Amino acid sequence: MTRRKKRELGGELTVEGFPLRWSLKSEQMWDPKGAHMGLRLSVERADENRRELVLEYPFQEMPGGKTERPMPDPHRLQSDIRAAMAAGWKPKSRGRPFVFVLD
Repeated sequence: MTRRKKRELGGELTVEGFPLRWSLKSEQMWDPKGAHMGLRLSVERADENRRELVLEYPFQEMPGGKTERPMPDPHRLQSDIRAAMAAGWKPKSRGRPFVFVLD
């Protein structure tokens, strides 16, 4: 079985005055047992090492049962980061990664 190469996705943006960089953490994965995992993005401060934010998007299925490789939208990414901040992620804090699952 051949594994697909991980894409090189990432960028930088500023949200609420914090310079942030984002990158692809993992592609979405399909499991025959039904435990699907969506696309996951890692968001960190660009100016210093602090608490990581992991944005997990819902699994997207294509017709025929294949898995899709969705492209992140920078405008949606900013609103998703703001939603994670409202849910408790603080870019200045330290600790374990904050996982925010989106619907």
